[in-house]
Amino acid sequence: MPPLTLAPDHGSLMSQPLSDLVGRFRQERLQVLEPESAVGKLADHPKALTLFRAWQKWCRGRICPERADVEPLDIPALLEYIVLLDVEERDFRFRLVGETIANRYAIRLKGKTITQLMAGSSLDETLYEHRRCAQDRRPVLVTHTDAMTSLGDTRSYSRLLLPLGAQGPRASHIIGVMQFYR
Repeated sequence: MPPLTLAPDHGSLMSQPLSDLVGRFRQERLQVLEPESAVGKLADHPKALTLFRAWQKWCRGRICPERADVEPLDIPALLEYIVLLDVEERDFRFRLVGETIANRYAIRLKGKTITQLMAGSSLDETLYEHRRCAQDRRPVLVTHTDAMTSLGDTRSYSRLLLPLGAQGPRASHIIGVMQFYR
C-alpha cells in the first residue's frame, strides 16, 4: 500500500467518517479488534489482555463502559502502564499517565495533547490509531517491533487502546495500556 498524504487540516478529521481519514501509517502495526474475538489476538500481550478483560467486565452489556465504570482496584498491577486520554474535537489529551510510561518517555505527558508531543509521520500514525478507537468505539492494538523503527521511535512495545463513553458519535475517553519489550 503506498503512503497516503495527510489532509492539510488533519484536526478536523475527527468529525469526518474514517473512510475519509488519510495519513501515513503502517497498517501492519494496527489491528482494530472485534471484542468477541479479541482475547485470542491479545494472548501474546499479557498486560493488554488483563486490561481488556477488565474493560469487558466494566462494559456490562454496553458497547463500551463509561469513564466512571473504570475500577482501578480491578487492575492494580497495570496502573503504572496505564494512560487515560480525553477525546477532544481535534486531539487527545493525556489525563493520567502511569509511572512506567512517564519514566520511559522522560517528558511530562499529563495535560498535554498528542499534537503537542509529536510531529510528522509518528503524529499521523498515532492520531489515526486513537481516532479509530474513538470513532469505531472498538479496541485497537498497536504493535511496534524492532523491525518497525523507521519513524524514529526505537522503543519496542505494544499498546492497547479501549474506548470509554458510548454517548454521542464517538467515545469521550480512551484508556490504554503499554507493554514495553526493551
